[in-house]
Amino acid sequence: MRHSRLSGELEIPAYNFSPLKITKFLLTIITFLVLFNIAERGLVRWLNAVNGTQLISHYFNFDQESNFPSIYSALALGFCSYLLTIIASLKKINRARFANHWKALSLIFLFLAIDEACSIHELFIPFLRSGINAKGIFYFTWVIPAFLLLIVFLITFRKFIHNLPAKTKTLFVTAGIIYVGGALGMELVGGYIADNFGYNTVYGIASSIEEILEMLGVVIFINGLLSYIQSQSKQVRFSISFDSTYNKS
Repeated sequence: MRHSRLSGELEIPAYNFSPLKITKFLLTIITFLVLFNIAERGLVRWLNAVNGTQLISHYFNFDQESNFPSIYSALALGFCSYLLTIIASLKKINRARFANHWKALSLIFLFLAIDEACSIHELFIPFLRSGINAKGIFYFTWVIPAFLLLIVFLITFRKFIHNLPAKTKTLFVTAGIIYVGGALGMELVGGYIADNFGYNTVYGIASSIEEILEMLGVVIFINGLLSYIQSQSKQVRFSISFDSTYNKS
């Protein structure tokens, strides 16, 4: 059997990943997720709605796993890792300073994306809680090693952050404060509520605020990454090449 061969180079359409367009797109998704989450809280939890709304409860609750909000967050974090890999590659080609820091950041965000999808950090909560008898704000005990890792990160990346361009630094720091404020700060609040009052409506509001802050922090970070790439290179092209000789069958 003979297969037809593509001659020459195949042109793939270029896509405009402008910071403004991507930011608006992501904020639109977050807005819809928030609206569906509010519907879940109001209709299913507060008003004891009919069975037809139970689907919302499973797929749009910010405090649940393996649903649309968690999938979105995992993909957004994965996109951060992808953009960081692009920057790291550009820095490596130019033998620029901090190329390894960009690469390390891409791996960190890859892990965060996997963790968001699989909830790896929550697997350690029962062991840590029983080991140190954590209560109150440390009820969700994963925050303790997370704070320690955050300190190590800030010490390791202090020169990298300091040497970023002013606009990029502002966006990165703002994104970090908002994301950490949600992921760790609101987790402390949620832990205190859950330990003392149970998983009530107030806890649900706190967990929703936590997820919203995380999402917004990631959007700002993506905007910063795209703006940085835009400032470093007007256009980034991708290609796929095959070195092996074409085989006929």
